[in-house]
Amino acid sequence: MKTNTLFIILLFSVNVYSQGGWEVIQSGESIYGSYFKDAVFFDDQTGWVLTQYNVKKTTNSCQSWITYNAPNHGNSMNCFQFINKETGWVFEGKYVNFTSNGGNNWVTTDSTSTGVKGIFFKDLLNGWYCGSNGMVKKTTNGGYNWVSINTGTSNNLNSIAFADTDFGVCGGDWGTIIFTTNGGASWGQFTDIYLGFFTGVKFPNSQICLVTGTGSIVYRSTNRGINWIPGFTNLPIQNSVEFNNVGTGFIFGAPLSFLKTTNYGAGWDQYSAAGLFTQAFSVSITPSNTFWCAADSGIIFKSTSEGSSWDIAYREYITKENLRSVYFLDQLTGFAAGVRGTFITSTNGGVNWSYRNLGAESSFNSLVFVNSSTGFLGGGQGYFGIVFKTTNRGSNWQIAYRDSAQVNALQFINANTGWGACNNNVIIKTTDAGNSWSRSTIQNASYNNNNDIYFLDQNTGFVGRNGIYKTTDGGINWYRVLVNSTQTIQFIGNIGYATTTTFMKSTNTGENWVSYPTGGSYRGDVFFINTETGWVNSPSIIRKTTNGGLNWSIQNSNLNSIAVNSIFFLNENQGWVVGDYGGIMRTTNGGIGIQPINSNIPNGFELSQNYPNPFNPMTKIRFSIPASVETTRRVVSLRIYDVLGKEIAVLVNQDLKPGTYEIEWDAASVSSGVYFYSLITNEFTQTKKMVVLK
Repeated sequence: MKTNTLFIILLFSVNVYSQGGWEVIQSGESIYGSYFKDAVFFDDQTGWVLTQYNVKKTTNSCQSWITYNAPNHGNSMNCFQFINKETGWVFEGKYVNFTSNGGNNWVTTDSTSTGVKGIFFKDLLNGWYCGSNGMVKKTTNGGYNWVSINTGTSNNLNSIAFADTDFGVCGGDWGTIIFTTNGGASWGQFTDIYLGFFTGVKFPNSQICLVTGTGSIVYRSTNRGINWIPGFTNLPIQNSVEFNNVGTGFIFGAPLSFLKTTNYGAGWDQYSAAGLFTQAFSVSITPSNTFWCAADSGIIFKSTSEGSSWDIAYREYITKENLRSVYFLDQLTGFAAGVRGTFITSTNGGVNWSYRNLGAESSFNSLVFVNSSTGFLGGGQGYFGIVFKTTNRGSNWQIAYRDSAQVNALQFINANTGWGACNNNVIIKTTDAGNSWSRSTIQNASYNNNNDIYFLDQNTGFVGRNGIYKTTDGGINWYRVLVNSTQTIQFIGNIGYATTTTFMKSTNTGENWVSYPTGGSYRGDVFFINTETGWVNSPSIIRKTTNGGLNWSIQNSNLNSIAVNSIFFLNENQGWVVGDYGGIMRTTNGGIGIQPINSNIPNGFELSQNYPNPFNPMTKIRFSIPASVETTRRVVSLRIYDVLGKEIAVLVNQDLKPGTYEIEWDAASVSSGVYFYSLITNEFTQTKKMVVLK
């Protein structure tokens, strides 16, 4: 089956911060609620969208945007309404911002209200807004002045609309629907017995009103809000109701689905919305019958098929979905995958990425390639597991396996033979390049989820779960070699590495495991490029070792971090990490925050005195590496020792070109005292003293 895709362009451990080694490609900041909160398009060129922080306008079908920042910075955007291309109101905190010339100029008034959630203007003068604790206010002069109205309810009111200047309806929390027949001077109330939370109110004509929200119920009135009839649907989230012609309307909300009526809401049918893989917050329909949708994860979708299929018109971010796995084929070509069908690709070393969605019903946990063309994605959701396969470098994917156990990890020992670690105690295996899979379980093991899997050859393998289980007969029999709950496993030859609540290492093919504390708490992923050099995370701190896990250095601070889920390195220098909310970082120097000072080639080696000295807790160390007729690069180490001569940190251990460098050390985790730092190469060694004074 071919999928449809959417394209858019330490035994002893001391923590040492080296902040400059990782470049943040996309921060992993969460979007609380909807980034795009609302949208209105007046034709296929001109539209307005409301974000959490500003209002944006496009005049060329989302190809570019003009951003209008609110004058009262620090206030989040509440709601907006535009009655034409030029005229609109934007609520920002307690302030109303008004434009009558398409955003070129804005007039701001203080409404004195907080907690505003919905706004509606019937014409240039008459408008209302609603909000927290039953609040409704009215203006008759375009928003310059507002008058409070008693609604008779203390529940939050979220959306408001009027058929004319007299008849209006407001929907709110806990089943609240209120209506007025006199412009808001007084209100009647209807309460939904199912206590739905209503977020949408729409008058498709002067008599009929529809109220939508959560709870799979659409309420309909045929007398402008006085009486109400429930209509039950299978769409659990209903954020936006819109009509495109007489009697024909649509409701959007939950991903991949929408409702349609041809009789003003008397009945609704559910249809598939292919490509609409995130929650829809607002849909606007233009006179040409083009649908524009403001959606979750900072996306604007476009449909020219009345909602049955969608394309991405604009993305504010690469993605804001959690990324769970990253893999690079070479220095330029890489991939990452995550929840809700997210699959992104890079062809320039991770600087820029293109987005695809391989099916919102699938969340991907593991991504591996067995050669330059063939790769696999493993994942699933809930009570099903799925494996996708590509044979053309990720351009197309086909479903290779589908079953009842979510796939958490994949690993191959060659192009044909691979395994999957799944939920519900399940292990899957293929011996024909993923064309078919067998299924088994670990005998005499508790019912548990398998988090990771690693085979050394056809016979010897390991599964990480509520401990580490080992097989020496290809998975027929398993025995427990570690009791700690295990997240990830990797082997370099017979040396094994694993993450539990700490970092674990085995030197005898996984029979015995020793804990090497790294500092910090929960461990996430582990990746070793050779037996000595590797990285772990926990979860937003990346640590590196260059001596097999004996010592670790922190490579990023809270100012340069994402919540990491997956680590991948091509070599000791080039690596990438991905994480929550679309976070992506990369390094081209192994993550060590060493900075070249200038391009001049020094005449000789030099290790400068650290500055400041004494210090608490930060200091900088500068050193110089000269050119050589034998080589243009040298292996350079910069190491820190205590007064007993015990090595406590490795700041640098890598090939360096000739030049002058500077690196920063954070001694927050060590006690006051005298320490020594040494610059070590094959040709030169020098040591200096420094003082930590707290």
